[in-house]
Amino acid sequence: MVNDSLSLQILRMGDENNKVLCFDNFLVAPTQLVEFAQHATFTHYAAAVQRKGYPGVRTPAPIGLGEQMRDYLDHIVRAEYEIPAERKIKPLQDAMCMMRVPEVELGPLQRIPHFDASSPYFFATLLYLCDEQHGGTGFYRHNHTGYEAITPERSERYLDVSYDELNSKKSERRYFSESNEFFTKVGFVPAKFNRLVVYRGNILHSANILSSLSLDPDPQVGRLTANIFFSYDE
Repeated sequence: MVNDSLSLQILRMGDENNKVLCFDNFLVAPTQLVEFAQHATFTHYAAAVQRKGYPGVRTPAPIGLGEQMRDYLDHIVRAEYEIPAERKIKPLQDAMCMMRVPEVELGPLQRIPHFDASSPYFFATLLYLCDEQHGGTGFYRHNHTGYEAITPERSERYLDVSYDELNSKKSERRYFSESNEFFTKVGFVPAKFNRLVVYRGNILHSANILSSLSLDPDPQVGRLTANIFFSYDE
């Protein structure tokens, strides 16, 4: 399933030098996942009714996809992020996802950069099954605190300040992309078909989209990704 001829770039983001792994030509037959998605039933995330969380729909990934990806990535992630040997890898999510929420319907927390978890042992992997027309993934610094990664020690302060900022000024109803008065863009990975991006989930990040094309419900047209999350637990 994983391509022997893939290529790997190790990127560094921002002042905190957060590491992002970028694999191109990752799978041997990525179009099979697009075909799978065309026949799958997608549902909204549980937090959708509160206008929180991922602004779209998901369906379980094909059986075995997440396991094979984790098996391949495990030793690379352990080496690059210095994961202690005693920590065991734990699957958290194996899903195919599509952004579907129109910008006018986005909740406040869906209109700013976010982090997935404060643990430095939580990892997000994003496999693009769409091309450059769909923007990419941006990485950010919170201007007031200077934080680019939200650790357990930073979490309370960041959330307090960030919520105060949300309440102080009504944000524009749009997907976040470039810098504003509260966040500075410190890095970007463009979308590319069959590109896998791996990063710690505590880095502030946001999907960058270019147009409503990314919200198209057809998996062959819209912003289709495979989102495989895992952690290293004691």
